[in-house]
Amino acid sequence: MGARKICSALLNIFESEFRDEFSKEITAELCGVLGAERVSLCLLEKSKGIYRVISGNLLPLFSKVPIMLVPKDHDGVVPVEIDGPSGREKVHGTILKRQINGSEEITGLLLFDKYQCTDEQLAKLVEDLEYFLWIIPRYEHSKTYLEKYRSLWILTRIFEESRTVEELLKEFMFAVGEILEAERTYFVREIHDGFEVKSLGVEREITLHSRFVPREEVDHATLKYLRGGDKMVYKPTGLENLLGSVVKSAIFTKAEDGWFVFVNKREKKHYVQVKSFDSLDFEMARDATRRYVLARGRIEFDIKLRHEVEKLKQLQENYEELIETQREQIRKMNAVHYISQAMRTMYSVKNVYKTLLLGLTSGRLLGYNRALLLVYDEKRDVLVGRMWLGPEGENVEEEWRKANMRAMRYADVVQYLREEAMTLEISNKLTEMIENKIFPYKAHPILERCVLRKKIFIANEKVLDAMGLGAADLVSLLGTKDFAVIPLVGRDSTFGVVIVDNFYTKRPIKESDVEILKLISDSAGLAIETAINYEELRNKTLSLERQKSTIEFLREFSESVLQNMSSAIIVLDREGRITEWNKKAELYFGRTKEQVIGSELDTLSVEFEDLKELSFQCLRIKEEITLSNYLINVGAKERYFDIKITPFWDSEKIMLRGVIITLDDVTERVNLEKERKKQEKLAALGEMAARVAHELRNPVSVLGGFIKRLEKNQGDEEARKRYIKIISEEILRLENIVNEILDFSREPRSLEFRLFDINKLIKDVYLLLEEKIKEKNILFMFETDKEQMFVYGEAARLKQVAINLLQNAIEATPVGGKILVETRERLDRIVFSVWNEGTPIPKDIAEKLFVPFFTTKVHGTGLGLAICKKIVEDEHGGKIYHESTEDGNKFVVELEKPSELQGVDLEK
Repeated sequence: MGARKICSALLNIFESEFRDEFSKEITAELCGVLGAERVSLCLLEKSKGIYRVISGNLLPLFSKVPIMLVPKDHDGVVPVEIDGPSGREKVHGTILKRQINGSEEITGLLLFDKYQCTDEQLAKLVEDLEYFLWIIPRYEHSKTYLEKYRSLWILTRIFEESRTVEELLKEFMFAVGEILEAERTYFVREIHDGFEVKSLGVEREITLHSRFVPREEVDHATLKYLRGGDKMVYKPTGLENLLGSVVKSAIFTKAEDGWFVFVNKREKKHYVQVKSFDSLDFEMARDATRRYVLARGRIEFDIKLRHEVEKLKQLQENYEELIETQREQIRKMNAVHYISQAMRTMYSVKNVYKTLLLGLTSGRLLGYNRALLLVYDEKRDVLVGRMWLGPEGENVEEEWRKANMRAMRYADVVQYLREEAMTLEISNKLTEMIENKIFPYKAHPILERCVLRKKIFIANEKVLDAMGLGAADLVSLLGTKDFAVIPLVGRDSTFGVVIVDNFYTKRPIKESDVEILKLISDSAGLAIETAINYEELRNKTLSLERQKSTIEFLREFSESVLQNMSSAIIVLDREGRITEWNKKAELYFGRTKEQVIGSELDTLSVEFEDLKELSFQCLRIKEEITLSNYLINVGAKERYFDIKITPFWDSEKIMLRGVIITLDDVTERVNLEKERKKQEKLAALGEMAARVAHELRNPVSVLGGFIKRLEKNQGDEEARKRYIKIISEEILRLENIVNEILDFSREPRSLEFRLFDINKLIKDVYLLLEEKIKEKNILFMFETDKEQMFVYGEAARLKQVAINLLQNAIEATPVGGKILVETRERLDRIVFSVWNEGTPIPKDIAEKLFVPFFTTKVHGTGLGLAICKKIVEDEHGGKIYHESTEDGNKFVVELEKPSELQGVDLEK
């Protein structure tokens, strides 16, 4: 009965956490059998080389007794020296052995202070203890691993239920860690510059934590564990840096892409003979890892298979969608064919437009909700709203149903389009919104692309948002951001655009519709061009018929007009031969048309030689030449003519056929003009005489007065000198007045014209008047278009004009004011101007500035500007005038721009 209690208590020590109670039971039984007061039962822990105290009161519970204290080659009771609680003492001991397969195996050690039992009782007790200490650890070991093997079904469940590699990894690590009773479980994977370490949570929750360990932080000893095959190690070194925890024992098993590391067996509250991993744990870990690799492969295969299945499903859906798309495209292609065929049968552009809009919006054809037509206006270079077709009322579905019913009444779609288009009423609410409304297309991001580049534009929200406010007008008009703009393209030009949308159904316009719309664009453009050409051909035919009926009338009428003109008309061909000679020419020159036709002009009279040369020059320059008051001796009389020599072009204005000479007899006008000029000259001389008398009277009066004073004060030397000086100044003034009068009144002398640089002339004038400019502190500015600017004329006379204008400007400019002199080159003239800061001249005074003897100065004859006008206009054929500005006055001189032929006289 005692042996059974000892066996039961020993089992409980291996299985229960209440080890002290069962140890006392064993101690009491052993003391009772041995008759001892103190006793200790020890179990051999062979791997550690010790006996472990598992019960008794001789030594502390679970203390260690080294193997060398008890000789193992002695049988029976032997003396043993131990270190007890009170110091070193001698006790009795016997080694517990067991015969297994013909060899002895030590199972434990029994220590006691004395014994009073018989040898038979001691032998029986030793035999029982030997058996118990041999069988119970093996039983517990087998039981433990049986439970572990039973737990392996969990792996099967994990392998079957896991759907992802990540889920499999964390479930596997948790399950195997529980089976092996490991403190921590890791998965280590080597990457390019270090190691990725995944571990379960500290509280062993099924959550993976990942961290990166650089390669330089892992020592060489640790790297050896991650090489080769599976291994189990005890007290390894260097793993703390990699795993982040103290490692007492570890199992390494190799997976395909890394290593599983199971670290430190967990401590138990009951006694275990081995506290670290053993070979069975190692084999279980290896087997589980192999199964993991297979399961991982299966999951990856399943994932790949699922992806392939999804791809196949997607391909099937795409295939079905493609088939449906192709069916829809075929339907649309048929619709395009019907629309094109219907448009080709229309001879009116308006009906072509209506057919196009009807085909785009009909549910039997392309089925867009609305279609808006903008037509190109060539004169204004803009798009103009013309038609907008679509539902108008609130019951859109009902309108579409009625339209479809009308369409279904026709068996032939082309006939439906033709008849419906001709009866279609376009004066609807939508058309009223856009009719004759102008849509500028230049710089518009959508319309410019369609009109100029002739490209179809598919709009959507993303594209329009990227454009910003550029397309806001179309979006606001249409009320949607999904639409397509189709150009109506002819061979050389764009006739307009059509905008289609699905405003009601919200069905997007796809990119696949571009090709369909491109066909519509080309077909509609060709049909419109054909209709336009047909209308033009019809109009031209009618016009030709009308022209044919009027050509004879026009020929007769033109001949009648030519012969009844008040001017003499002479037409010469390119060789100078006369081809036309009207009745007025017969009257003027005394020769009939029959006499002169075919002859050359200079054979009529020497006076016509110059006209012939001018005719050839007109042919060369291809411009009209005008002659005024041209003298021709007709018989013994002098007659004056206004002559125009005009190029005679063919009807297409491509080739010159000759010249037309128009002669108007102005002899009477010339004689009257001579008489008028004579009268005007006499009047001017009378006025000039009065003004000269007025101008001379003042200095003469002054001279007379001072001569009398001089006579009275002959003895006063100082007064005499002062009076003589005044008399000399007045005489000089008289000379200047007389010179100016003579300069103004004398006939134009022969002038020596040559090319000279007007910029240099202005710089010379500035040097003459520089002191006066500096005296008044005037800011003088000179601006020109070119460094050198040449004019053709007499430099001395034009220099006199520049001096006069600049001197007037200096006198009129306030102290500290500004003067601006400019020379500018225009298309056919050179412009020279002098502007000065000051009070603008009133209009009533400005009108008299160039009148002789008119002046606003205290001193002066009023001939300066009159002389300038004579030099510029009479002598050089130019123009001089005054302009008032806000803060001053400008005098402008315009001279004819020199021709190339005058370059030979260029001033060196």
